[in-house]
Amino acid sequence: MTDDLLFKYITEQATEDELREVHEWIAQAESNQQQLARIRNSWVLAGLDQEIDLKKKERGINRVLQQVRWLNKQKRARALRRQWLQYAAVAILLVGLSAFLGYFLSTSTFDANMGYTEVLAPRGERSQIILPDGSLVKLNAESKLRFKTAFQSKRRSVELEGEAFFQVSHDASKPFVVKTAQLEVQVLGTSFDISCYPDDKHITTYLETGKVKVNMPNGEELILKPDQAISYNKESGEIQKMNLKSDYLLDWTKGLLTVRNETIEALSRKLERRYNIQILFGDNEVKHHHYTGSINDEDLDIVLEALEFTSSLNYKRKGNVVTLYSK
Repeated sequence: MTDDLLFKYITEQATEDELREVHEWIAQAESNQQQLARIRNSWVLAGLDQEIDLKKKERGINRVLQQVRWLNKQKRARALRRQWLQYAAVAILLVGLSAFLGYFLSTSTFDANMGYTEVLAPRGERSQIILPDGSLVKLNAESKLRFKTAFQSKRRSVELEGEAFFQVSHDASKPFVVKTAQLEVQVLGTSFDISCYPDDKHITTYLETGKVKVNMPNGEELILKPDQAISYNKESGEIQKMNLKSDYLLDWTKGLLTVRNETIEALSRKLERRYNIQILFGDNEVKHHHYTGSINDEDLDIVLEALEFTSSLNYKRKGNVVTLYSK
């Protein structure tokens, strides 16, 4: 079995004979299933629905080259370089530069002893990944997903830190479970969002379609229906169940920054994750400014100018450090 054939299988380019060959190979050993899952999981896609202008392409290519140079210093440098450059050539032809950048602008590691894969979307980046069962996961900035390379138990279980949107492949015999530090969400086949950043006060679960069961820390089980959300206060243990009129909690997956009556102090954490910056406050008063609205989040300067225009604050930016002041 070659990696080239496995790649054709994953990208749905294989012929019927090649499909049969891969299926027979998978059935031979569990290690073969894990090898296939490792290759699939390493293709973390990002920005497939976004256009990339020439300047962004140039910056992206430079970042890719930096990652390739880093790979060349590792123990398996020669093999990895040969393998990934082969994939890169095909990936660029298939889905364009933006999809190829998705792998290099994220971090994917594999623990061979435990059989786990860990995918990280660092600050300033967002990523997508296809799980072994075909489920799609979109990771927001500064988020981490950990899962076994093959779902072979009675449950498909993943661990999340940060925020992610899930489109789960239906399998009634194997419930899909998302574990966070405090909550556990169980589904059969549905689409939903979970936000569970360690430095946020609340854990929020929003259901777009289907049905989910949320296991709370106090042992209570809550059922969510479409357009319902649960907010859990990690400090007080308070649970709030909400009926939402819109899916604004999913706006980040559409490239939008949406806030609903949030203080600039709370909003600053989102901005730091999204743009990989540090936000400082020139005075305490500015921390209590409240915001409601939605804006395209592609450009940090446009977001900062909008905040300045619509409120009584000023900002100064020096590199990756932004300082906010009251007017």
